[in-house]
Amino acid sequence: MPKHKSITQRLRYNLSADVKQNIVSEWAQQKQDAFFDAYKHLEQAIGQNDIAEINIALDNLKDIGIKAFDAMPNIANALLSSPIKSD
Repeated sequence: MPKHKSITQRLRYNLSADVKQNIVSEWAQQKQDAFFDAYKHLEQAIGQNDIAEINIALDNLKDIGIKAFDAMPNIANALLSSPIKSD
């Protein structure tokens, strides 16, 4: 089974600027989708006044934010320090 590679690992390859842009765009879309899923979960939990589910949803939102914000400097570093394939 292939191991999941982080966005930073994927960006370090010698790829064209377009491919790197697509990798970053897909990553950002995945993070946005995960955020809105967790946000919907939070709204539902609030509507049901379910404190346990509210806490789970808040933890999910926090985890998504922490992971995304931790990754951003690494993404920038990978983009700036890795070679770009010339076509």
